[in-house]
Amino acid sequence: MMLRSLLGACLGLQCLAMPVCAADINVGIVLSATGPAAAIGNAERNGTVFGPASIAGNKVNYLFLDEASDSTAAVAAMRKLVQERNIDLLIGPTTTPGSFAVIDPAVEFKVPVISLAPVNALVSPVDARRRWIFKTTTNDDHEATPLFAHMKRTGVKELALIGFADSYGDAWSKVSAEISAASGIALIANEKYARTDTTVLGQVLKILAARPDAVLIAASGAPAALPLLQLREKGYAGPIYGTLGATFGDFRKLTGVQGEGIFVPLSPAVGAASFPDNDPAKAAALEFIARYEGRFGPGSRNIFAGSAYDALILLAHAAPAALKAGAPGTAEFREGLRTAIESLKGVAGSRGVYNYGPDNHTGLDQSALVLGRMEKGEWVAVR
Repeated sequence: MMLRSLLGACLGLQCLAMPVCAADINVGIVLSATGPAAAIGNAERNGTVFGPASIAGNKVNYLFLDEASDSTAAVAAMRKLVQERNIDLLIGPTTTPGSFAVIDPAVEFKVPVISLAPVNALVSPVDARRRWIFKTTTNDDHEATPLFAHMKRTGVKELALIGFADSYGDAWSKVSAEISAASGIALIANEKYARTDTTVLGQVLKILAARPDAVLIAASGAPAALPLLQLREKGYAGPIYGTLGATFGDFRKLTGVQGEGIFVPLSPAVGAASFPDNDPAKAAALEFIARYEGRFGPGSRNIFAGSAYDALILLAHAAPAALKAGAPGTAEFREGLRTAIESLKGVAGSRGVYNYGPDNHTGLDQSALVLGRMEKGEWVAVR
């Protein structure tokens, strides 16, 4: 399998000097094991179990701390890992606020970070601070593009948005306003709700009163099911769109037949089997799905585990080059690792093909997502 073959090749590389081979590579992993984002963080943590045990003769240690879905805790966790374990790389945090918060310590300690949060502002523009930050997720505009292209193609003129009342929902409010205007679609309602809410009836009634042609739900996992179910309960029969986060967790189980036909941006990490055979990420994504579901059960695949899994693919590709710059645990190795990640091209992972550069720390582009929908309880690509 692709990742296994890659890691085998890494193990077979000969080190140029014994001092480089003698040191362990320490990888910090700071994710939300508890708190509101725990479902996502624990999926990401599951994705890290497939990392290489060693690279080019150097043992790899994975050091996990829970940031409890809290940005202050994320910073404290990173500082602890740097100061007590001298980490060479940080994977995480889970949330957007946490990922923004660790930029300062990343710059202070000159430690590269592979964030698992989606917002492009984390890595763009690549300046003196963001040069240390990378990510393995698509941007909000990548997700929105196939959705709004379908809306425009099918004659949607007026759209209602309902999303989380946090940075995730705010980012979608911004990108929806921009892309809807460019697409000739009027955004006539924009409602918010908390991830922990048990009803959104008031917001749904406002949306129904606005009489939109379509509704976009900017939410993830099980909480994304709530607006859909209450919209259908109140008689809304129009098209519903979701974000990539809807392909995660219990959304399918909770919505059942009511969720049939919802359109989403689809990642190969979730729907690779329905992707065309010539898709460049299909083979790597199918490998991820087979390995992940072999360990965590049928249907358990998800984009969040895929993001963490891909971060370790990047490490496996980049570390051999970084070892030429210095031994693990040194500033030279960390800078070498940062430079090596920034130089990666054509690296296939579960979520797409990664191409980084001095001005591009996103890695993925629009090709990493296609339009998908739920059909008979499964996420499939729309052809």
